[in-house]
Amino acid sequence: MIKMKPLASALALTVYSTGALAQTATLEEVIVTATKRAESLQDIGVTVNAFSSETIQDAGINDVGDVAVLTPSLNVNASANPFTSRLTIRGIGTSQTDPALEPSVGFFVDDVFMGRSGLGMSDLVDVERIEVLQGPQGTLYGKNTNAGAISVITRAPNMEEFEGFVEVSAGNYDLQKLTAAASGPLSDSLAYRLSGSANQVNGYYDNGGTQEDFNESDDWNLQGKLLWEASDNTSILLNMSHVDRDQICCGAESTQAEEVNNVLELQEFARDKNDPYDREVATDAPASFEMESDSASLTIDYDNDWGALKSITAWNDHEYTTTFDGDASELDVLVSGGDTFTGESISQEFRFTSEINDQADYMLGLFYYDQTITRDGQAARFGDDILLVATQFNPAAFFLVAPGDSINTDHKFETETLAVFGQVNWQVTDNLGITAGLRWNDEEKNADILSVNHSSAPGLGGLTLVDITSTPIDEKFDRSSTNTDWLLRATYDLSQETMLFASASTGSKSGGFNGSSGAAEEREFDDETTMSYEMGIKSTLADSRLRINATVFYTEVEDYQQQVQNSQGLGTVVASVGEIKTSGLDLQFEALPLPNLMLSGGVMYMHDYEITEGPTEGQDLPFTAEYSANLAATLFLPVAEGRGYLRFDYSYMDDHLTNPANYDQIIASRDIQDRTLVNAKLGWRNDNWNLSVWGKNLTDEDYANQTTATNALIGRDLYFLSAPRTYGATLRYDF
Repeated sequence: MIKMKPLASALALTVYSTGALAQTATLEEVIVTATKRAESLQDIGVTVNAFSSETIQDAGINDVGDVAVLTPSLNVNASANPFTSRLTIRGIGTSQTDPALEPSVGFFVDDVFMGRSGLGMSDLVDVERIEVLQGPQGTLYGKNTNAGAISVITRAPNMEEFEGFVEVSAGNYDLQKLTAAASGPLSDSLAYRLSGSANQVNGYYDNGGTQEDFNESDDWNLQGKLLWEASDNTSILLNMSHVDRDQICCGAESTQAEEVNNVLELQEFARDKNDPYDREVATDAPASFEMESDSASLTIDYDNDWGALKSITAWNDHEYTTTFDGDASELDVLVSGGDTFTGESISQEFRFTSEINDQADYMLGLFYYDQTITRDGQAARFGDDILLVATQFNPAAFFLVAPGDSINTDHKFETETLAVFGQVNWQVTDNLGITAGLRWNDEEKNADILSVNHSSAPGLGGLTLVDITSTPIDEKFDRSSTNTDWLLRATYDLSQETMLFASASTGSKSGGFNGSSGAAEEREFDDETTMSYEMGIKSTLADSRLRINATVFYTEVEDYQQQVQNSQGLGTVVASVGEIKTSGLDLQFEALPLPNLMLSGGVMYMHDYEITEGPTEGQDLPFTAEYSANLAATLFLPVAEGRGYLRFDYSYMDDHLTNPANYDQIIASRDIQDRTLVNAKLGWRNDNWNLSVWGKNLTDEDYANQTTATNALIGRDLYFLSAPRTYGATLRYDF
């Protein structure tokens, strides 16, 4: 159980100190665009965690995983590669292991929806602001998301002057990172911005086998923007980017059964020490991830007396390949992956905003989205040592599998979405405001699924292991669905410093066709629907030196698209036969107890997070804890015509399941873990220079982001570990 007393004491001390000291310093106002217009965070009835560019620098936020450290309601973990990343908000979310599965947590960059969560898992560069919105988002955002959204806003071109920065970092594991940006006017009406980064780091899994160390990275990205102020009321922004990732990713620790260790010894390999946290592995097959992604968007803003019209046209094309040693040993037993995944999408969004009168305004939106995803290659191959290992556990394996058996895929998934959405805000009185939103969504999906199994095994009952793992299929599918979602929210100002709000909203996530396994008639899974209720308070106290925001929520999800691990431990399948209920309390605070001391933090208490129907009925939602919390403290001191700063970040997640499998497939002591992370940064900066030393996971916490059920055929368990202690130094020059 989380130790609540230190956290409560810190909050109590903050309140006491703030009230006891007469100070002139106040908290800066936080401006967000969660409602598609610039508003103070304290004035909107939406639960949002917002991070400014200064916070992003001070906390060392490099990717979405770092955002989760500062957001108790958000959990991010990855297993075999970045495109299998799982993003959950308030316990709701799934990974995109199967290309057909859409995210529950939408990821948006500069208002453009990222169809695959993995597209947002690379380095965050030149970012102005990050916002994490909780609950269904569909009446203001082009793509419907039923658990929440992560919105990343990058810096715009500077029309006034030339400016930019150069930042270099070095650290352990031979970390070398360069980030830079430059922006300025080209004429009175034209400006540009260029930014990018290059990031190299060695792996932190020492591989004693024939392959390279796991979790090495050699990534780079480049973004260019061109802004044309065509007239006093028209602006046009062209945004283009390229991302290149070359990684030995993502390694996993393992434990091996005694039978496997005996075979390793027989083959004159070292026995596995079965210490899944020593970050020492030995494999004979690579763990690779290579990706290229190109994106472009054109945003046109037209403002006039009668309203504002925004058009966002976006395109993305990406391709990645991945391989993984499925047996996690030096034996040639199982290689997973070997697929090539491609994706191409185009979207068009129109938003029109206007006022009805002094008390009411509205926004209307139209969204079109077209996406094609393919998977082509060898999903799995059994090697020369498969019978040596498999027959140790089941003599019948001789009839089920043979060296060279493989699963080969050729899948194509097409999605076409059309949506109309909008919101109306009515300030009924000086204190009472009402917001109503509506969304109509029509979606058509087509799937061409080909899975061919090659096996020379005799078989049992006409089946081989590859047939049991992945049902052979050559079928075409199509489905269409129409959903109507809505939002109703009320806000009431008790005073200038305190606001109450309450809302009810629905959300939906598209169904699809399971590309992983199942008979043809079992491939389709239904739309997932959400009903969410919230009540909250936002308060600014102690002469604007303390903010406390709290939200209680209750959510029901029907036809929950649950990922369940196959009984033999190979892969997952998707089924929409579940129902889940979540409820709890989300508390956030910021405090300035001293003019040079900033405190911030939050607590997420999950009262209920149970799967109430489906194949894992009665089981808690995986990757969800009863308590999650974070606490940040930043101290500033004047030093040598600048200011020194010291920041600590503490993050805690109570006991939670790290495995999506059924209870009867897992071992509780291994698959239930808690997590504590401590990060720190010490630095000095002035208007131009910023020098810092930093460390992450300073206590060198051993923690598995995800574990897997024991593979019944080859007797191994996998542990996808978080990064160990890392540290380094960063020098930044702003010009």
